[in-house]
Amino acid sequence: MSTTRWVTIRKAAELTGLPESFFDERTGRSGRWPEGVVWKWFENRKMIDSQALDEFIDSNSSPPSARGRKKASDACPA
Repeated sequence: MSTTRWVTIRKAAELTGLPESFFDERTGRSGRWPEGVVWKWFENRKMIDSQALDEFIDSNSSPPSARGRKKASDACPA
């Protein structure tokens, strides 16, 4: 994500292309990202550990898509 380890939610959103609301949700109400591992409070701001976030994303599987995309094994008729 970045060479800077701790970044604000705004900067993390800018670097990843994900909306700030995504980070707010994962670090707040849903509690899906562990505090002290992926993020923490620092001087009244939520800071994202960019290295830990990359590792967290890499180590967690994502649920199957329901958006109608074809499986990777299906050949593209191009």
